[in-house]
Amino acid sequence: MALAAPYDARVVANLILDMAEERGLELTQVSLLKILYFSHGWFLALNDRPLIKQDFEAWKHGPVVKVVRDEFKRFGGGPISSRATRLDLLTGSRIEVPAVVSGSDYDFVQAIFDEYRGYSAWQLSDMTHERGSPWDRIWHSSEPLGRLALRIHNEDIKNHFRLSARRSAPL
Repeated sequence: MALAAPYDARVVANLILDMAEERGLELTQVSLLKILYFSHGWFLALNDRPLIKQDFEAWKHGPVVKVVRDEFKRFGGGPISSRATRLDLLTGSRIEVPAVVSGSDYDFVQAIFDEYRGYSAWQLSDMTHERGSPWDRIWHSSEPLGRLALRIHNEDIKNHFRLSARRSAPL
């Protein structure tokens, strides 16, 4: 199991769910996916490398990592009450994906979680829909392939978050 980014998205998703549980908070899949996106975006912007291995895709309600969406879609808009799993190839059974990351990556995700945890799922979704965001540019693309190739490239995410950092930096 990797102790350095990039991680399987389910590892970081489970980490975020653990952090929420420790604080007595419940997360929906929309909240989880958006906090995962913000964690990945800020990590890219500040470290010049991805936090997670999988790509984000532009879906109706914002950026989504399909493997995480598939894992938690059964909860609909309700709170998530389990953790992401993977198939154990030796036993054929599903086992929980351990939320194990390096200490500095844990601290980073915790800081991002604490920054965004007070927002509702729909507020987080609205933030990802900001005009000119990577999601917005793909979702509203007038190019025929723009809507078919819904992958959001890490380079676009990194540049967007770097621009956001410059806009919010004190003068």
